Formats: sequence, structure tokens, C-alpha cells
Amino acid sequence: MSEFPVRVIGHRGVAGSEPENTLRSFVRAEEVGADEIELDIRVSADGHLVVVHDATVDRTTSGTGAVADLPLSELQALDAGLGERIPTYEEVLAAVALPIQTEIKVLSAVRPFAELVRRTGVADRLTATSHDAEIVAAVREALPEVPRALILPKSPADAVDQARAVDAEWLALGLADLTESLVAKVHDAGIRIDAWPVGDPERLARATALGVASVTTDHADRIRSW
Repeated sequence: MSEFPVRVIGHRGVAGSEPENTLRSFVRAEEVGADEIELDIRVSADGHLVVVHDATVDRTTSGTGAVADLPLSELQALDAGLGERIPTYEEVLAAVALPIQTEIKVLSAVRPFAELVRRTGVADRLTATSHDAEIVAAVREALPEVPRALILPKSPADAVDQARAVDAEWLALGLADLTESLVAKVHDAGIRIDAWPVGDPERLARATALGVASVTTDHADRIRSW
């Protein structure tokens, strides 16, 4: 594969063309050459780490209800699209060899996440991410060896201060508000940037021109041809 100017992170696998956060989507991301995959974890009613973005299953599956209220057996009985089911986090780790950007959606997931990482020895494959600074700080305490990223929907002027407060090595910043001056400030602080979302050639060109380290996209299957 020819050199590409940024690392490509497959958002929920290849969410633009496959059912998001499913094994099918993650395997496809690996097949098409994504450098990493991104996924979301929550905790089922019986304590399993499951890969689903929303607090409820309503949008992405054939069922209804809160993820936290449903046991794994009921969650995995649902159709998550094209006959796929909601995978456990451990199933994804076994299904693909790619590095995984793991967005932790709830604080209650940090402890089982740390326990699983220690048991399986996969710390070197992971970056723990969250929109919630409290969750990023909790990961720092539980698993200091795992790199951390703070996700910010925009690109605020105090992004570096927010990252430093939780010792985040990465900032995932909204591309729409990202500026050359902020990129320079973040880089000067020794922090790497992932830009998101990148859904078309124009956004890819902008992200590349800004000099970010990686881009998160729903279209890992197409981005290298843009």
C-alpha cells in the first residue's frame, strides 16, 4: 500500500457502509487497510463490556431499552444490522489485529476495562478515549500504561490545558473549528491530534494541510482513493 499522509481510523469500523460497531464492520475496516479502528464500550446489566455507542439499543438494533438494563444474552439476541449482533469488547479484540481506539462511554466501564486489559495483555494495542475528562482521569489511575485521548467536539482555545489536566497524549478535535494556530499550540505541547469527522475529500485535504496525525472517518473503505 502506498504511503498516506495521515493515519486512518475506522469510525465504528466502516460505519458508512456496514452496520456500525459490529464484527462485520471491524473486520471490513481491517480488510480495506484502516490503520486503527474506533469503537465504543458500555456495560451490560450483568457486567459485560459491550460495543455499542448509544445509551439505548433503539437506533442501532431491532430492540429497545437501555444497554445498562439488559443482560448480555438479551443484547446479543438483537439484530444489529444485516444479521449482526452486538459484540463484546473481548470478541472484537479476538476478531481483528488492528490497534483499537476505545471510547469509554460510562465511568462504570473503566474497572472492567482495566481488568480485561490486564488479563489479556493487550495494553499495547489500545488507546483509551472519552469525551468525559473524569473517565480519562480514571483510566490514567487504573491503567497508566495505556495512552489516553480526550475527545472534544469542537476545538477550544484551552484544549491543551484540558489535555494536560488528565495527562492525555492525544486530542481528538472537531475538524470544523480546527485552526493552524491551535494545531501549532497542541503540537508544541507534545500532544498529537486526531481530526474528526472526515467524510469527504475536501475535509481530508484540510486535515492533511493542518498536519494532524490521524483522521477518524466512516469511510475507511474509500478514503485512500480521495
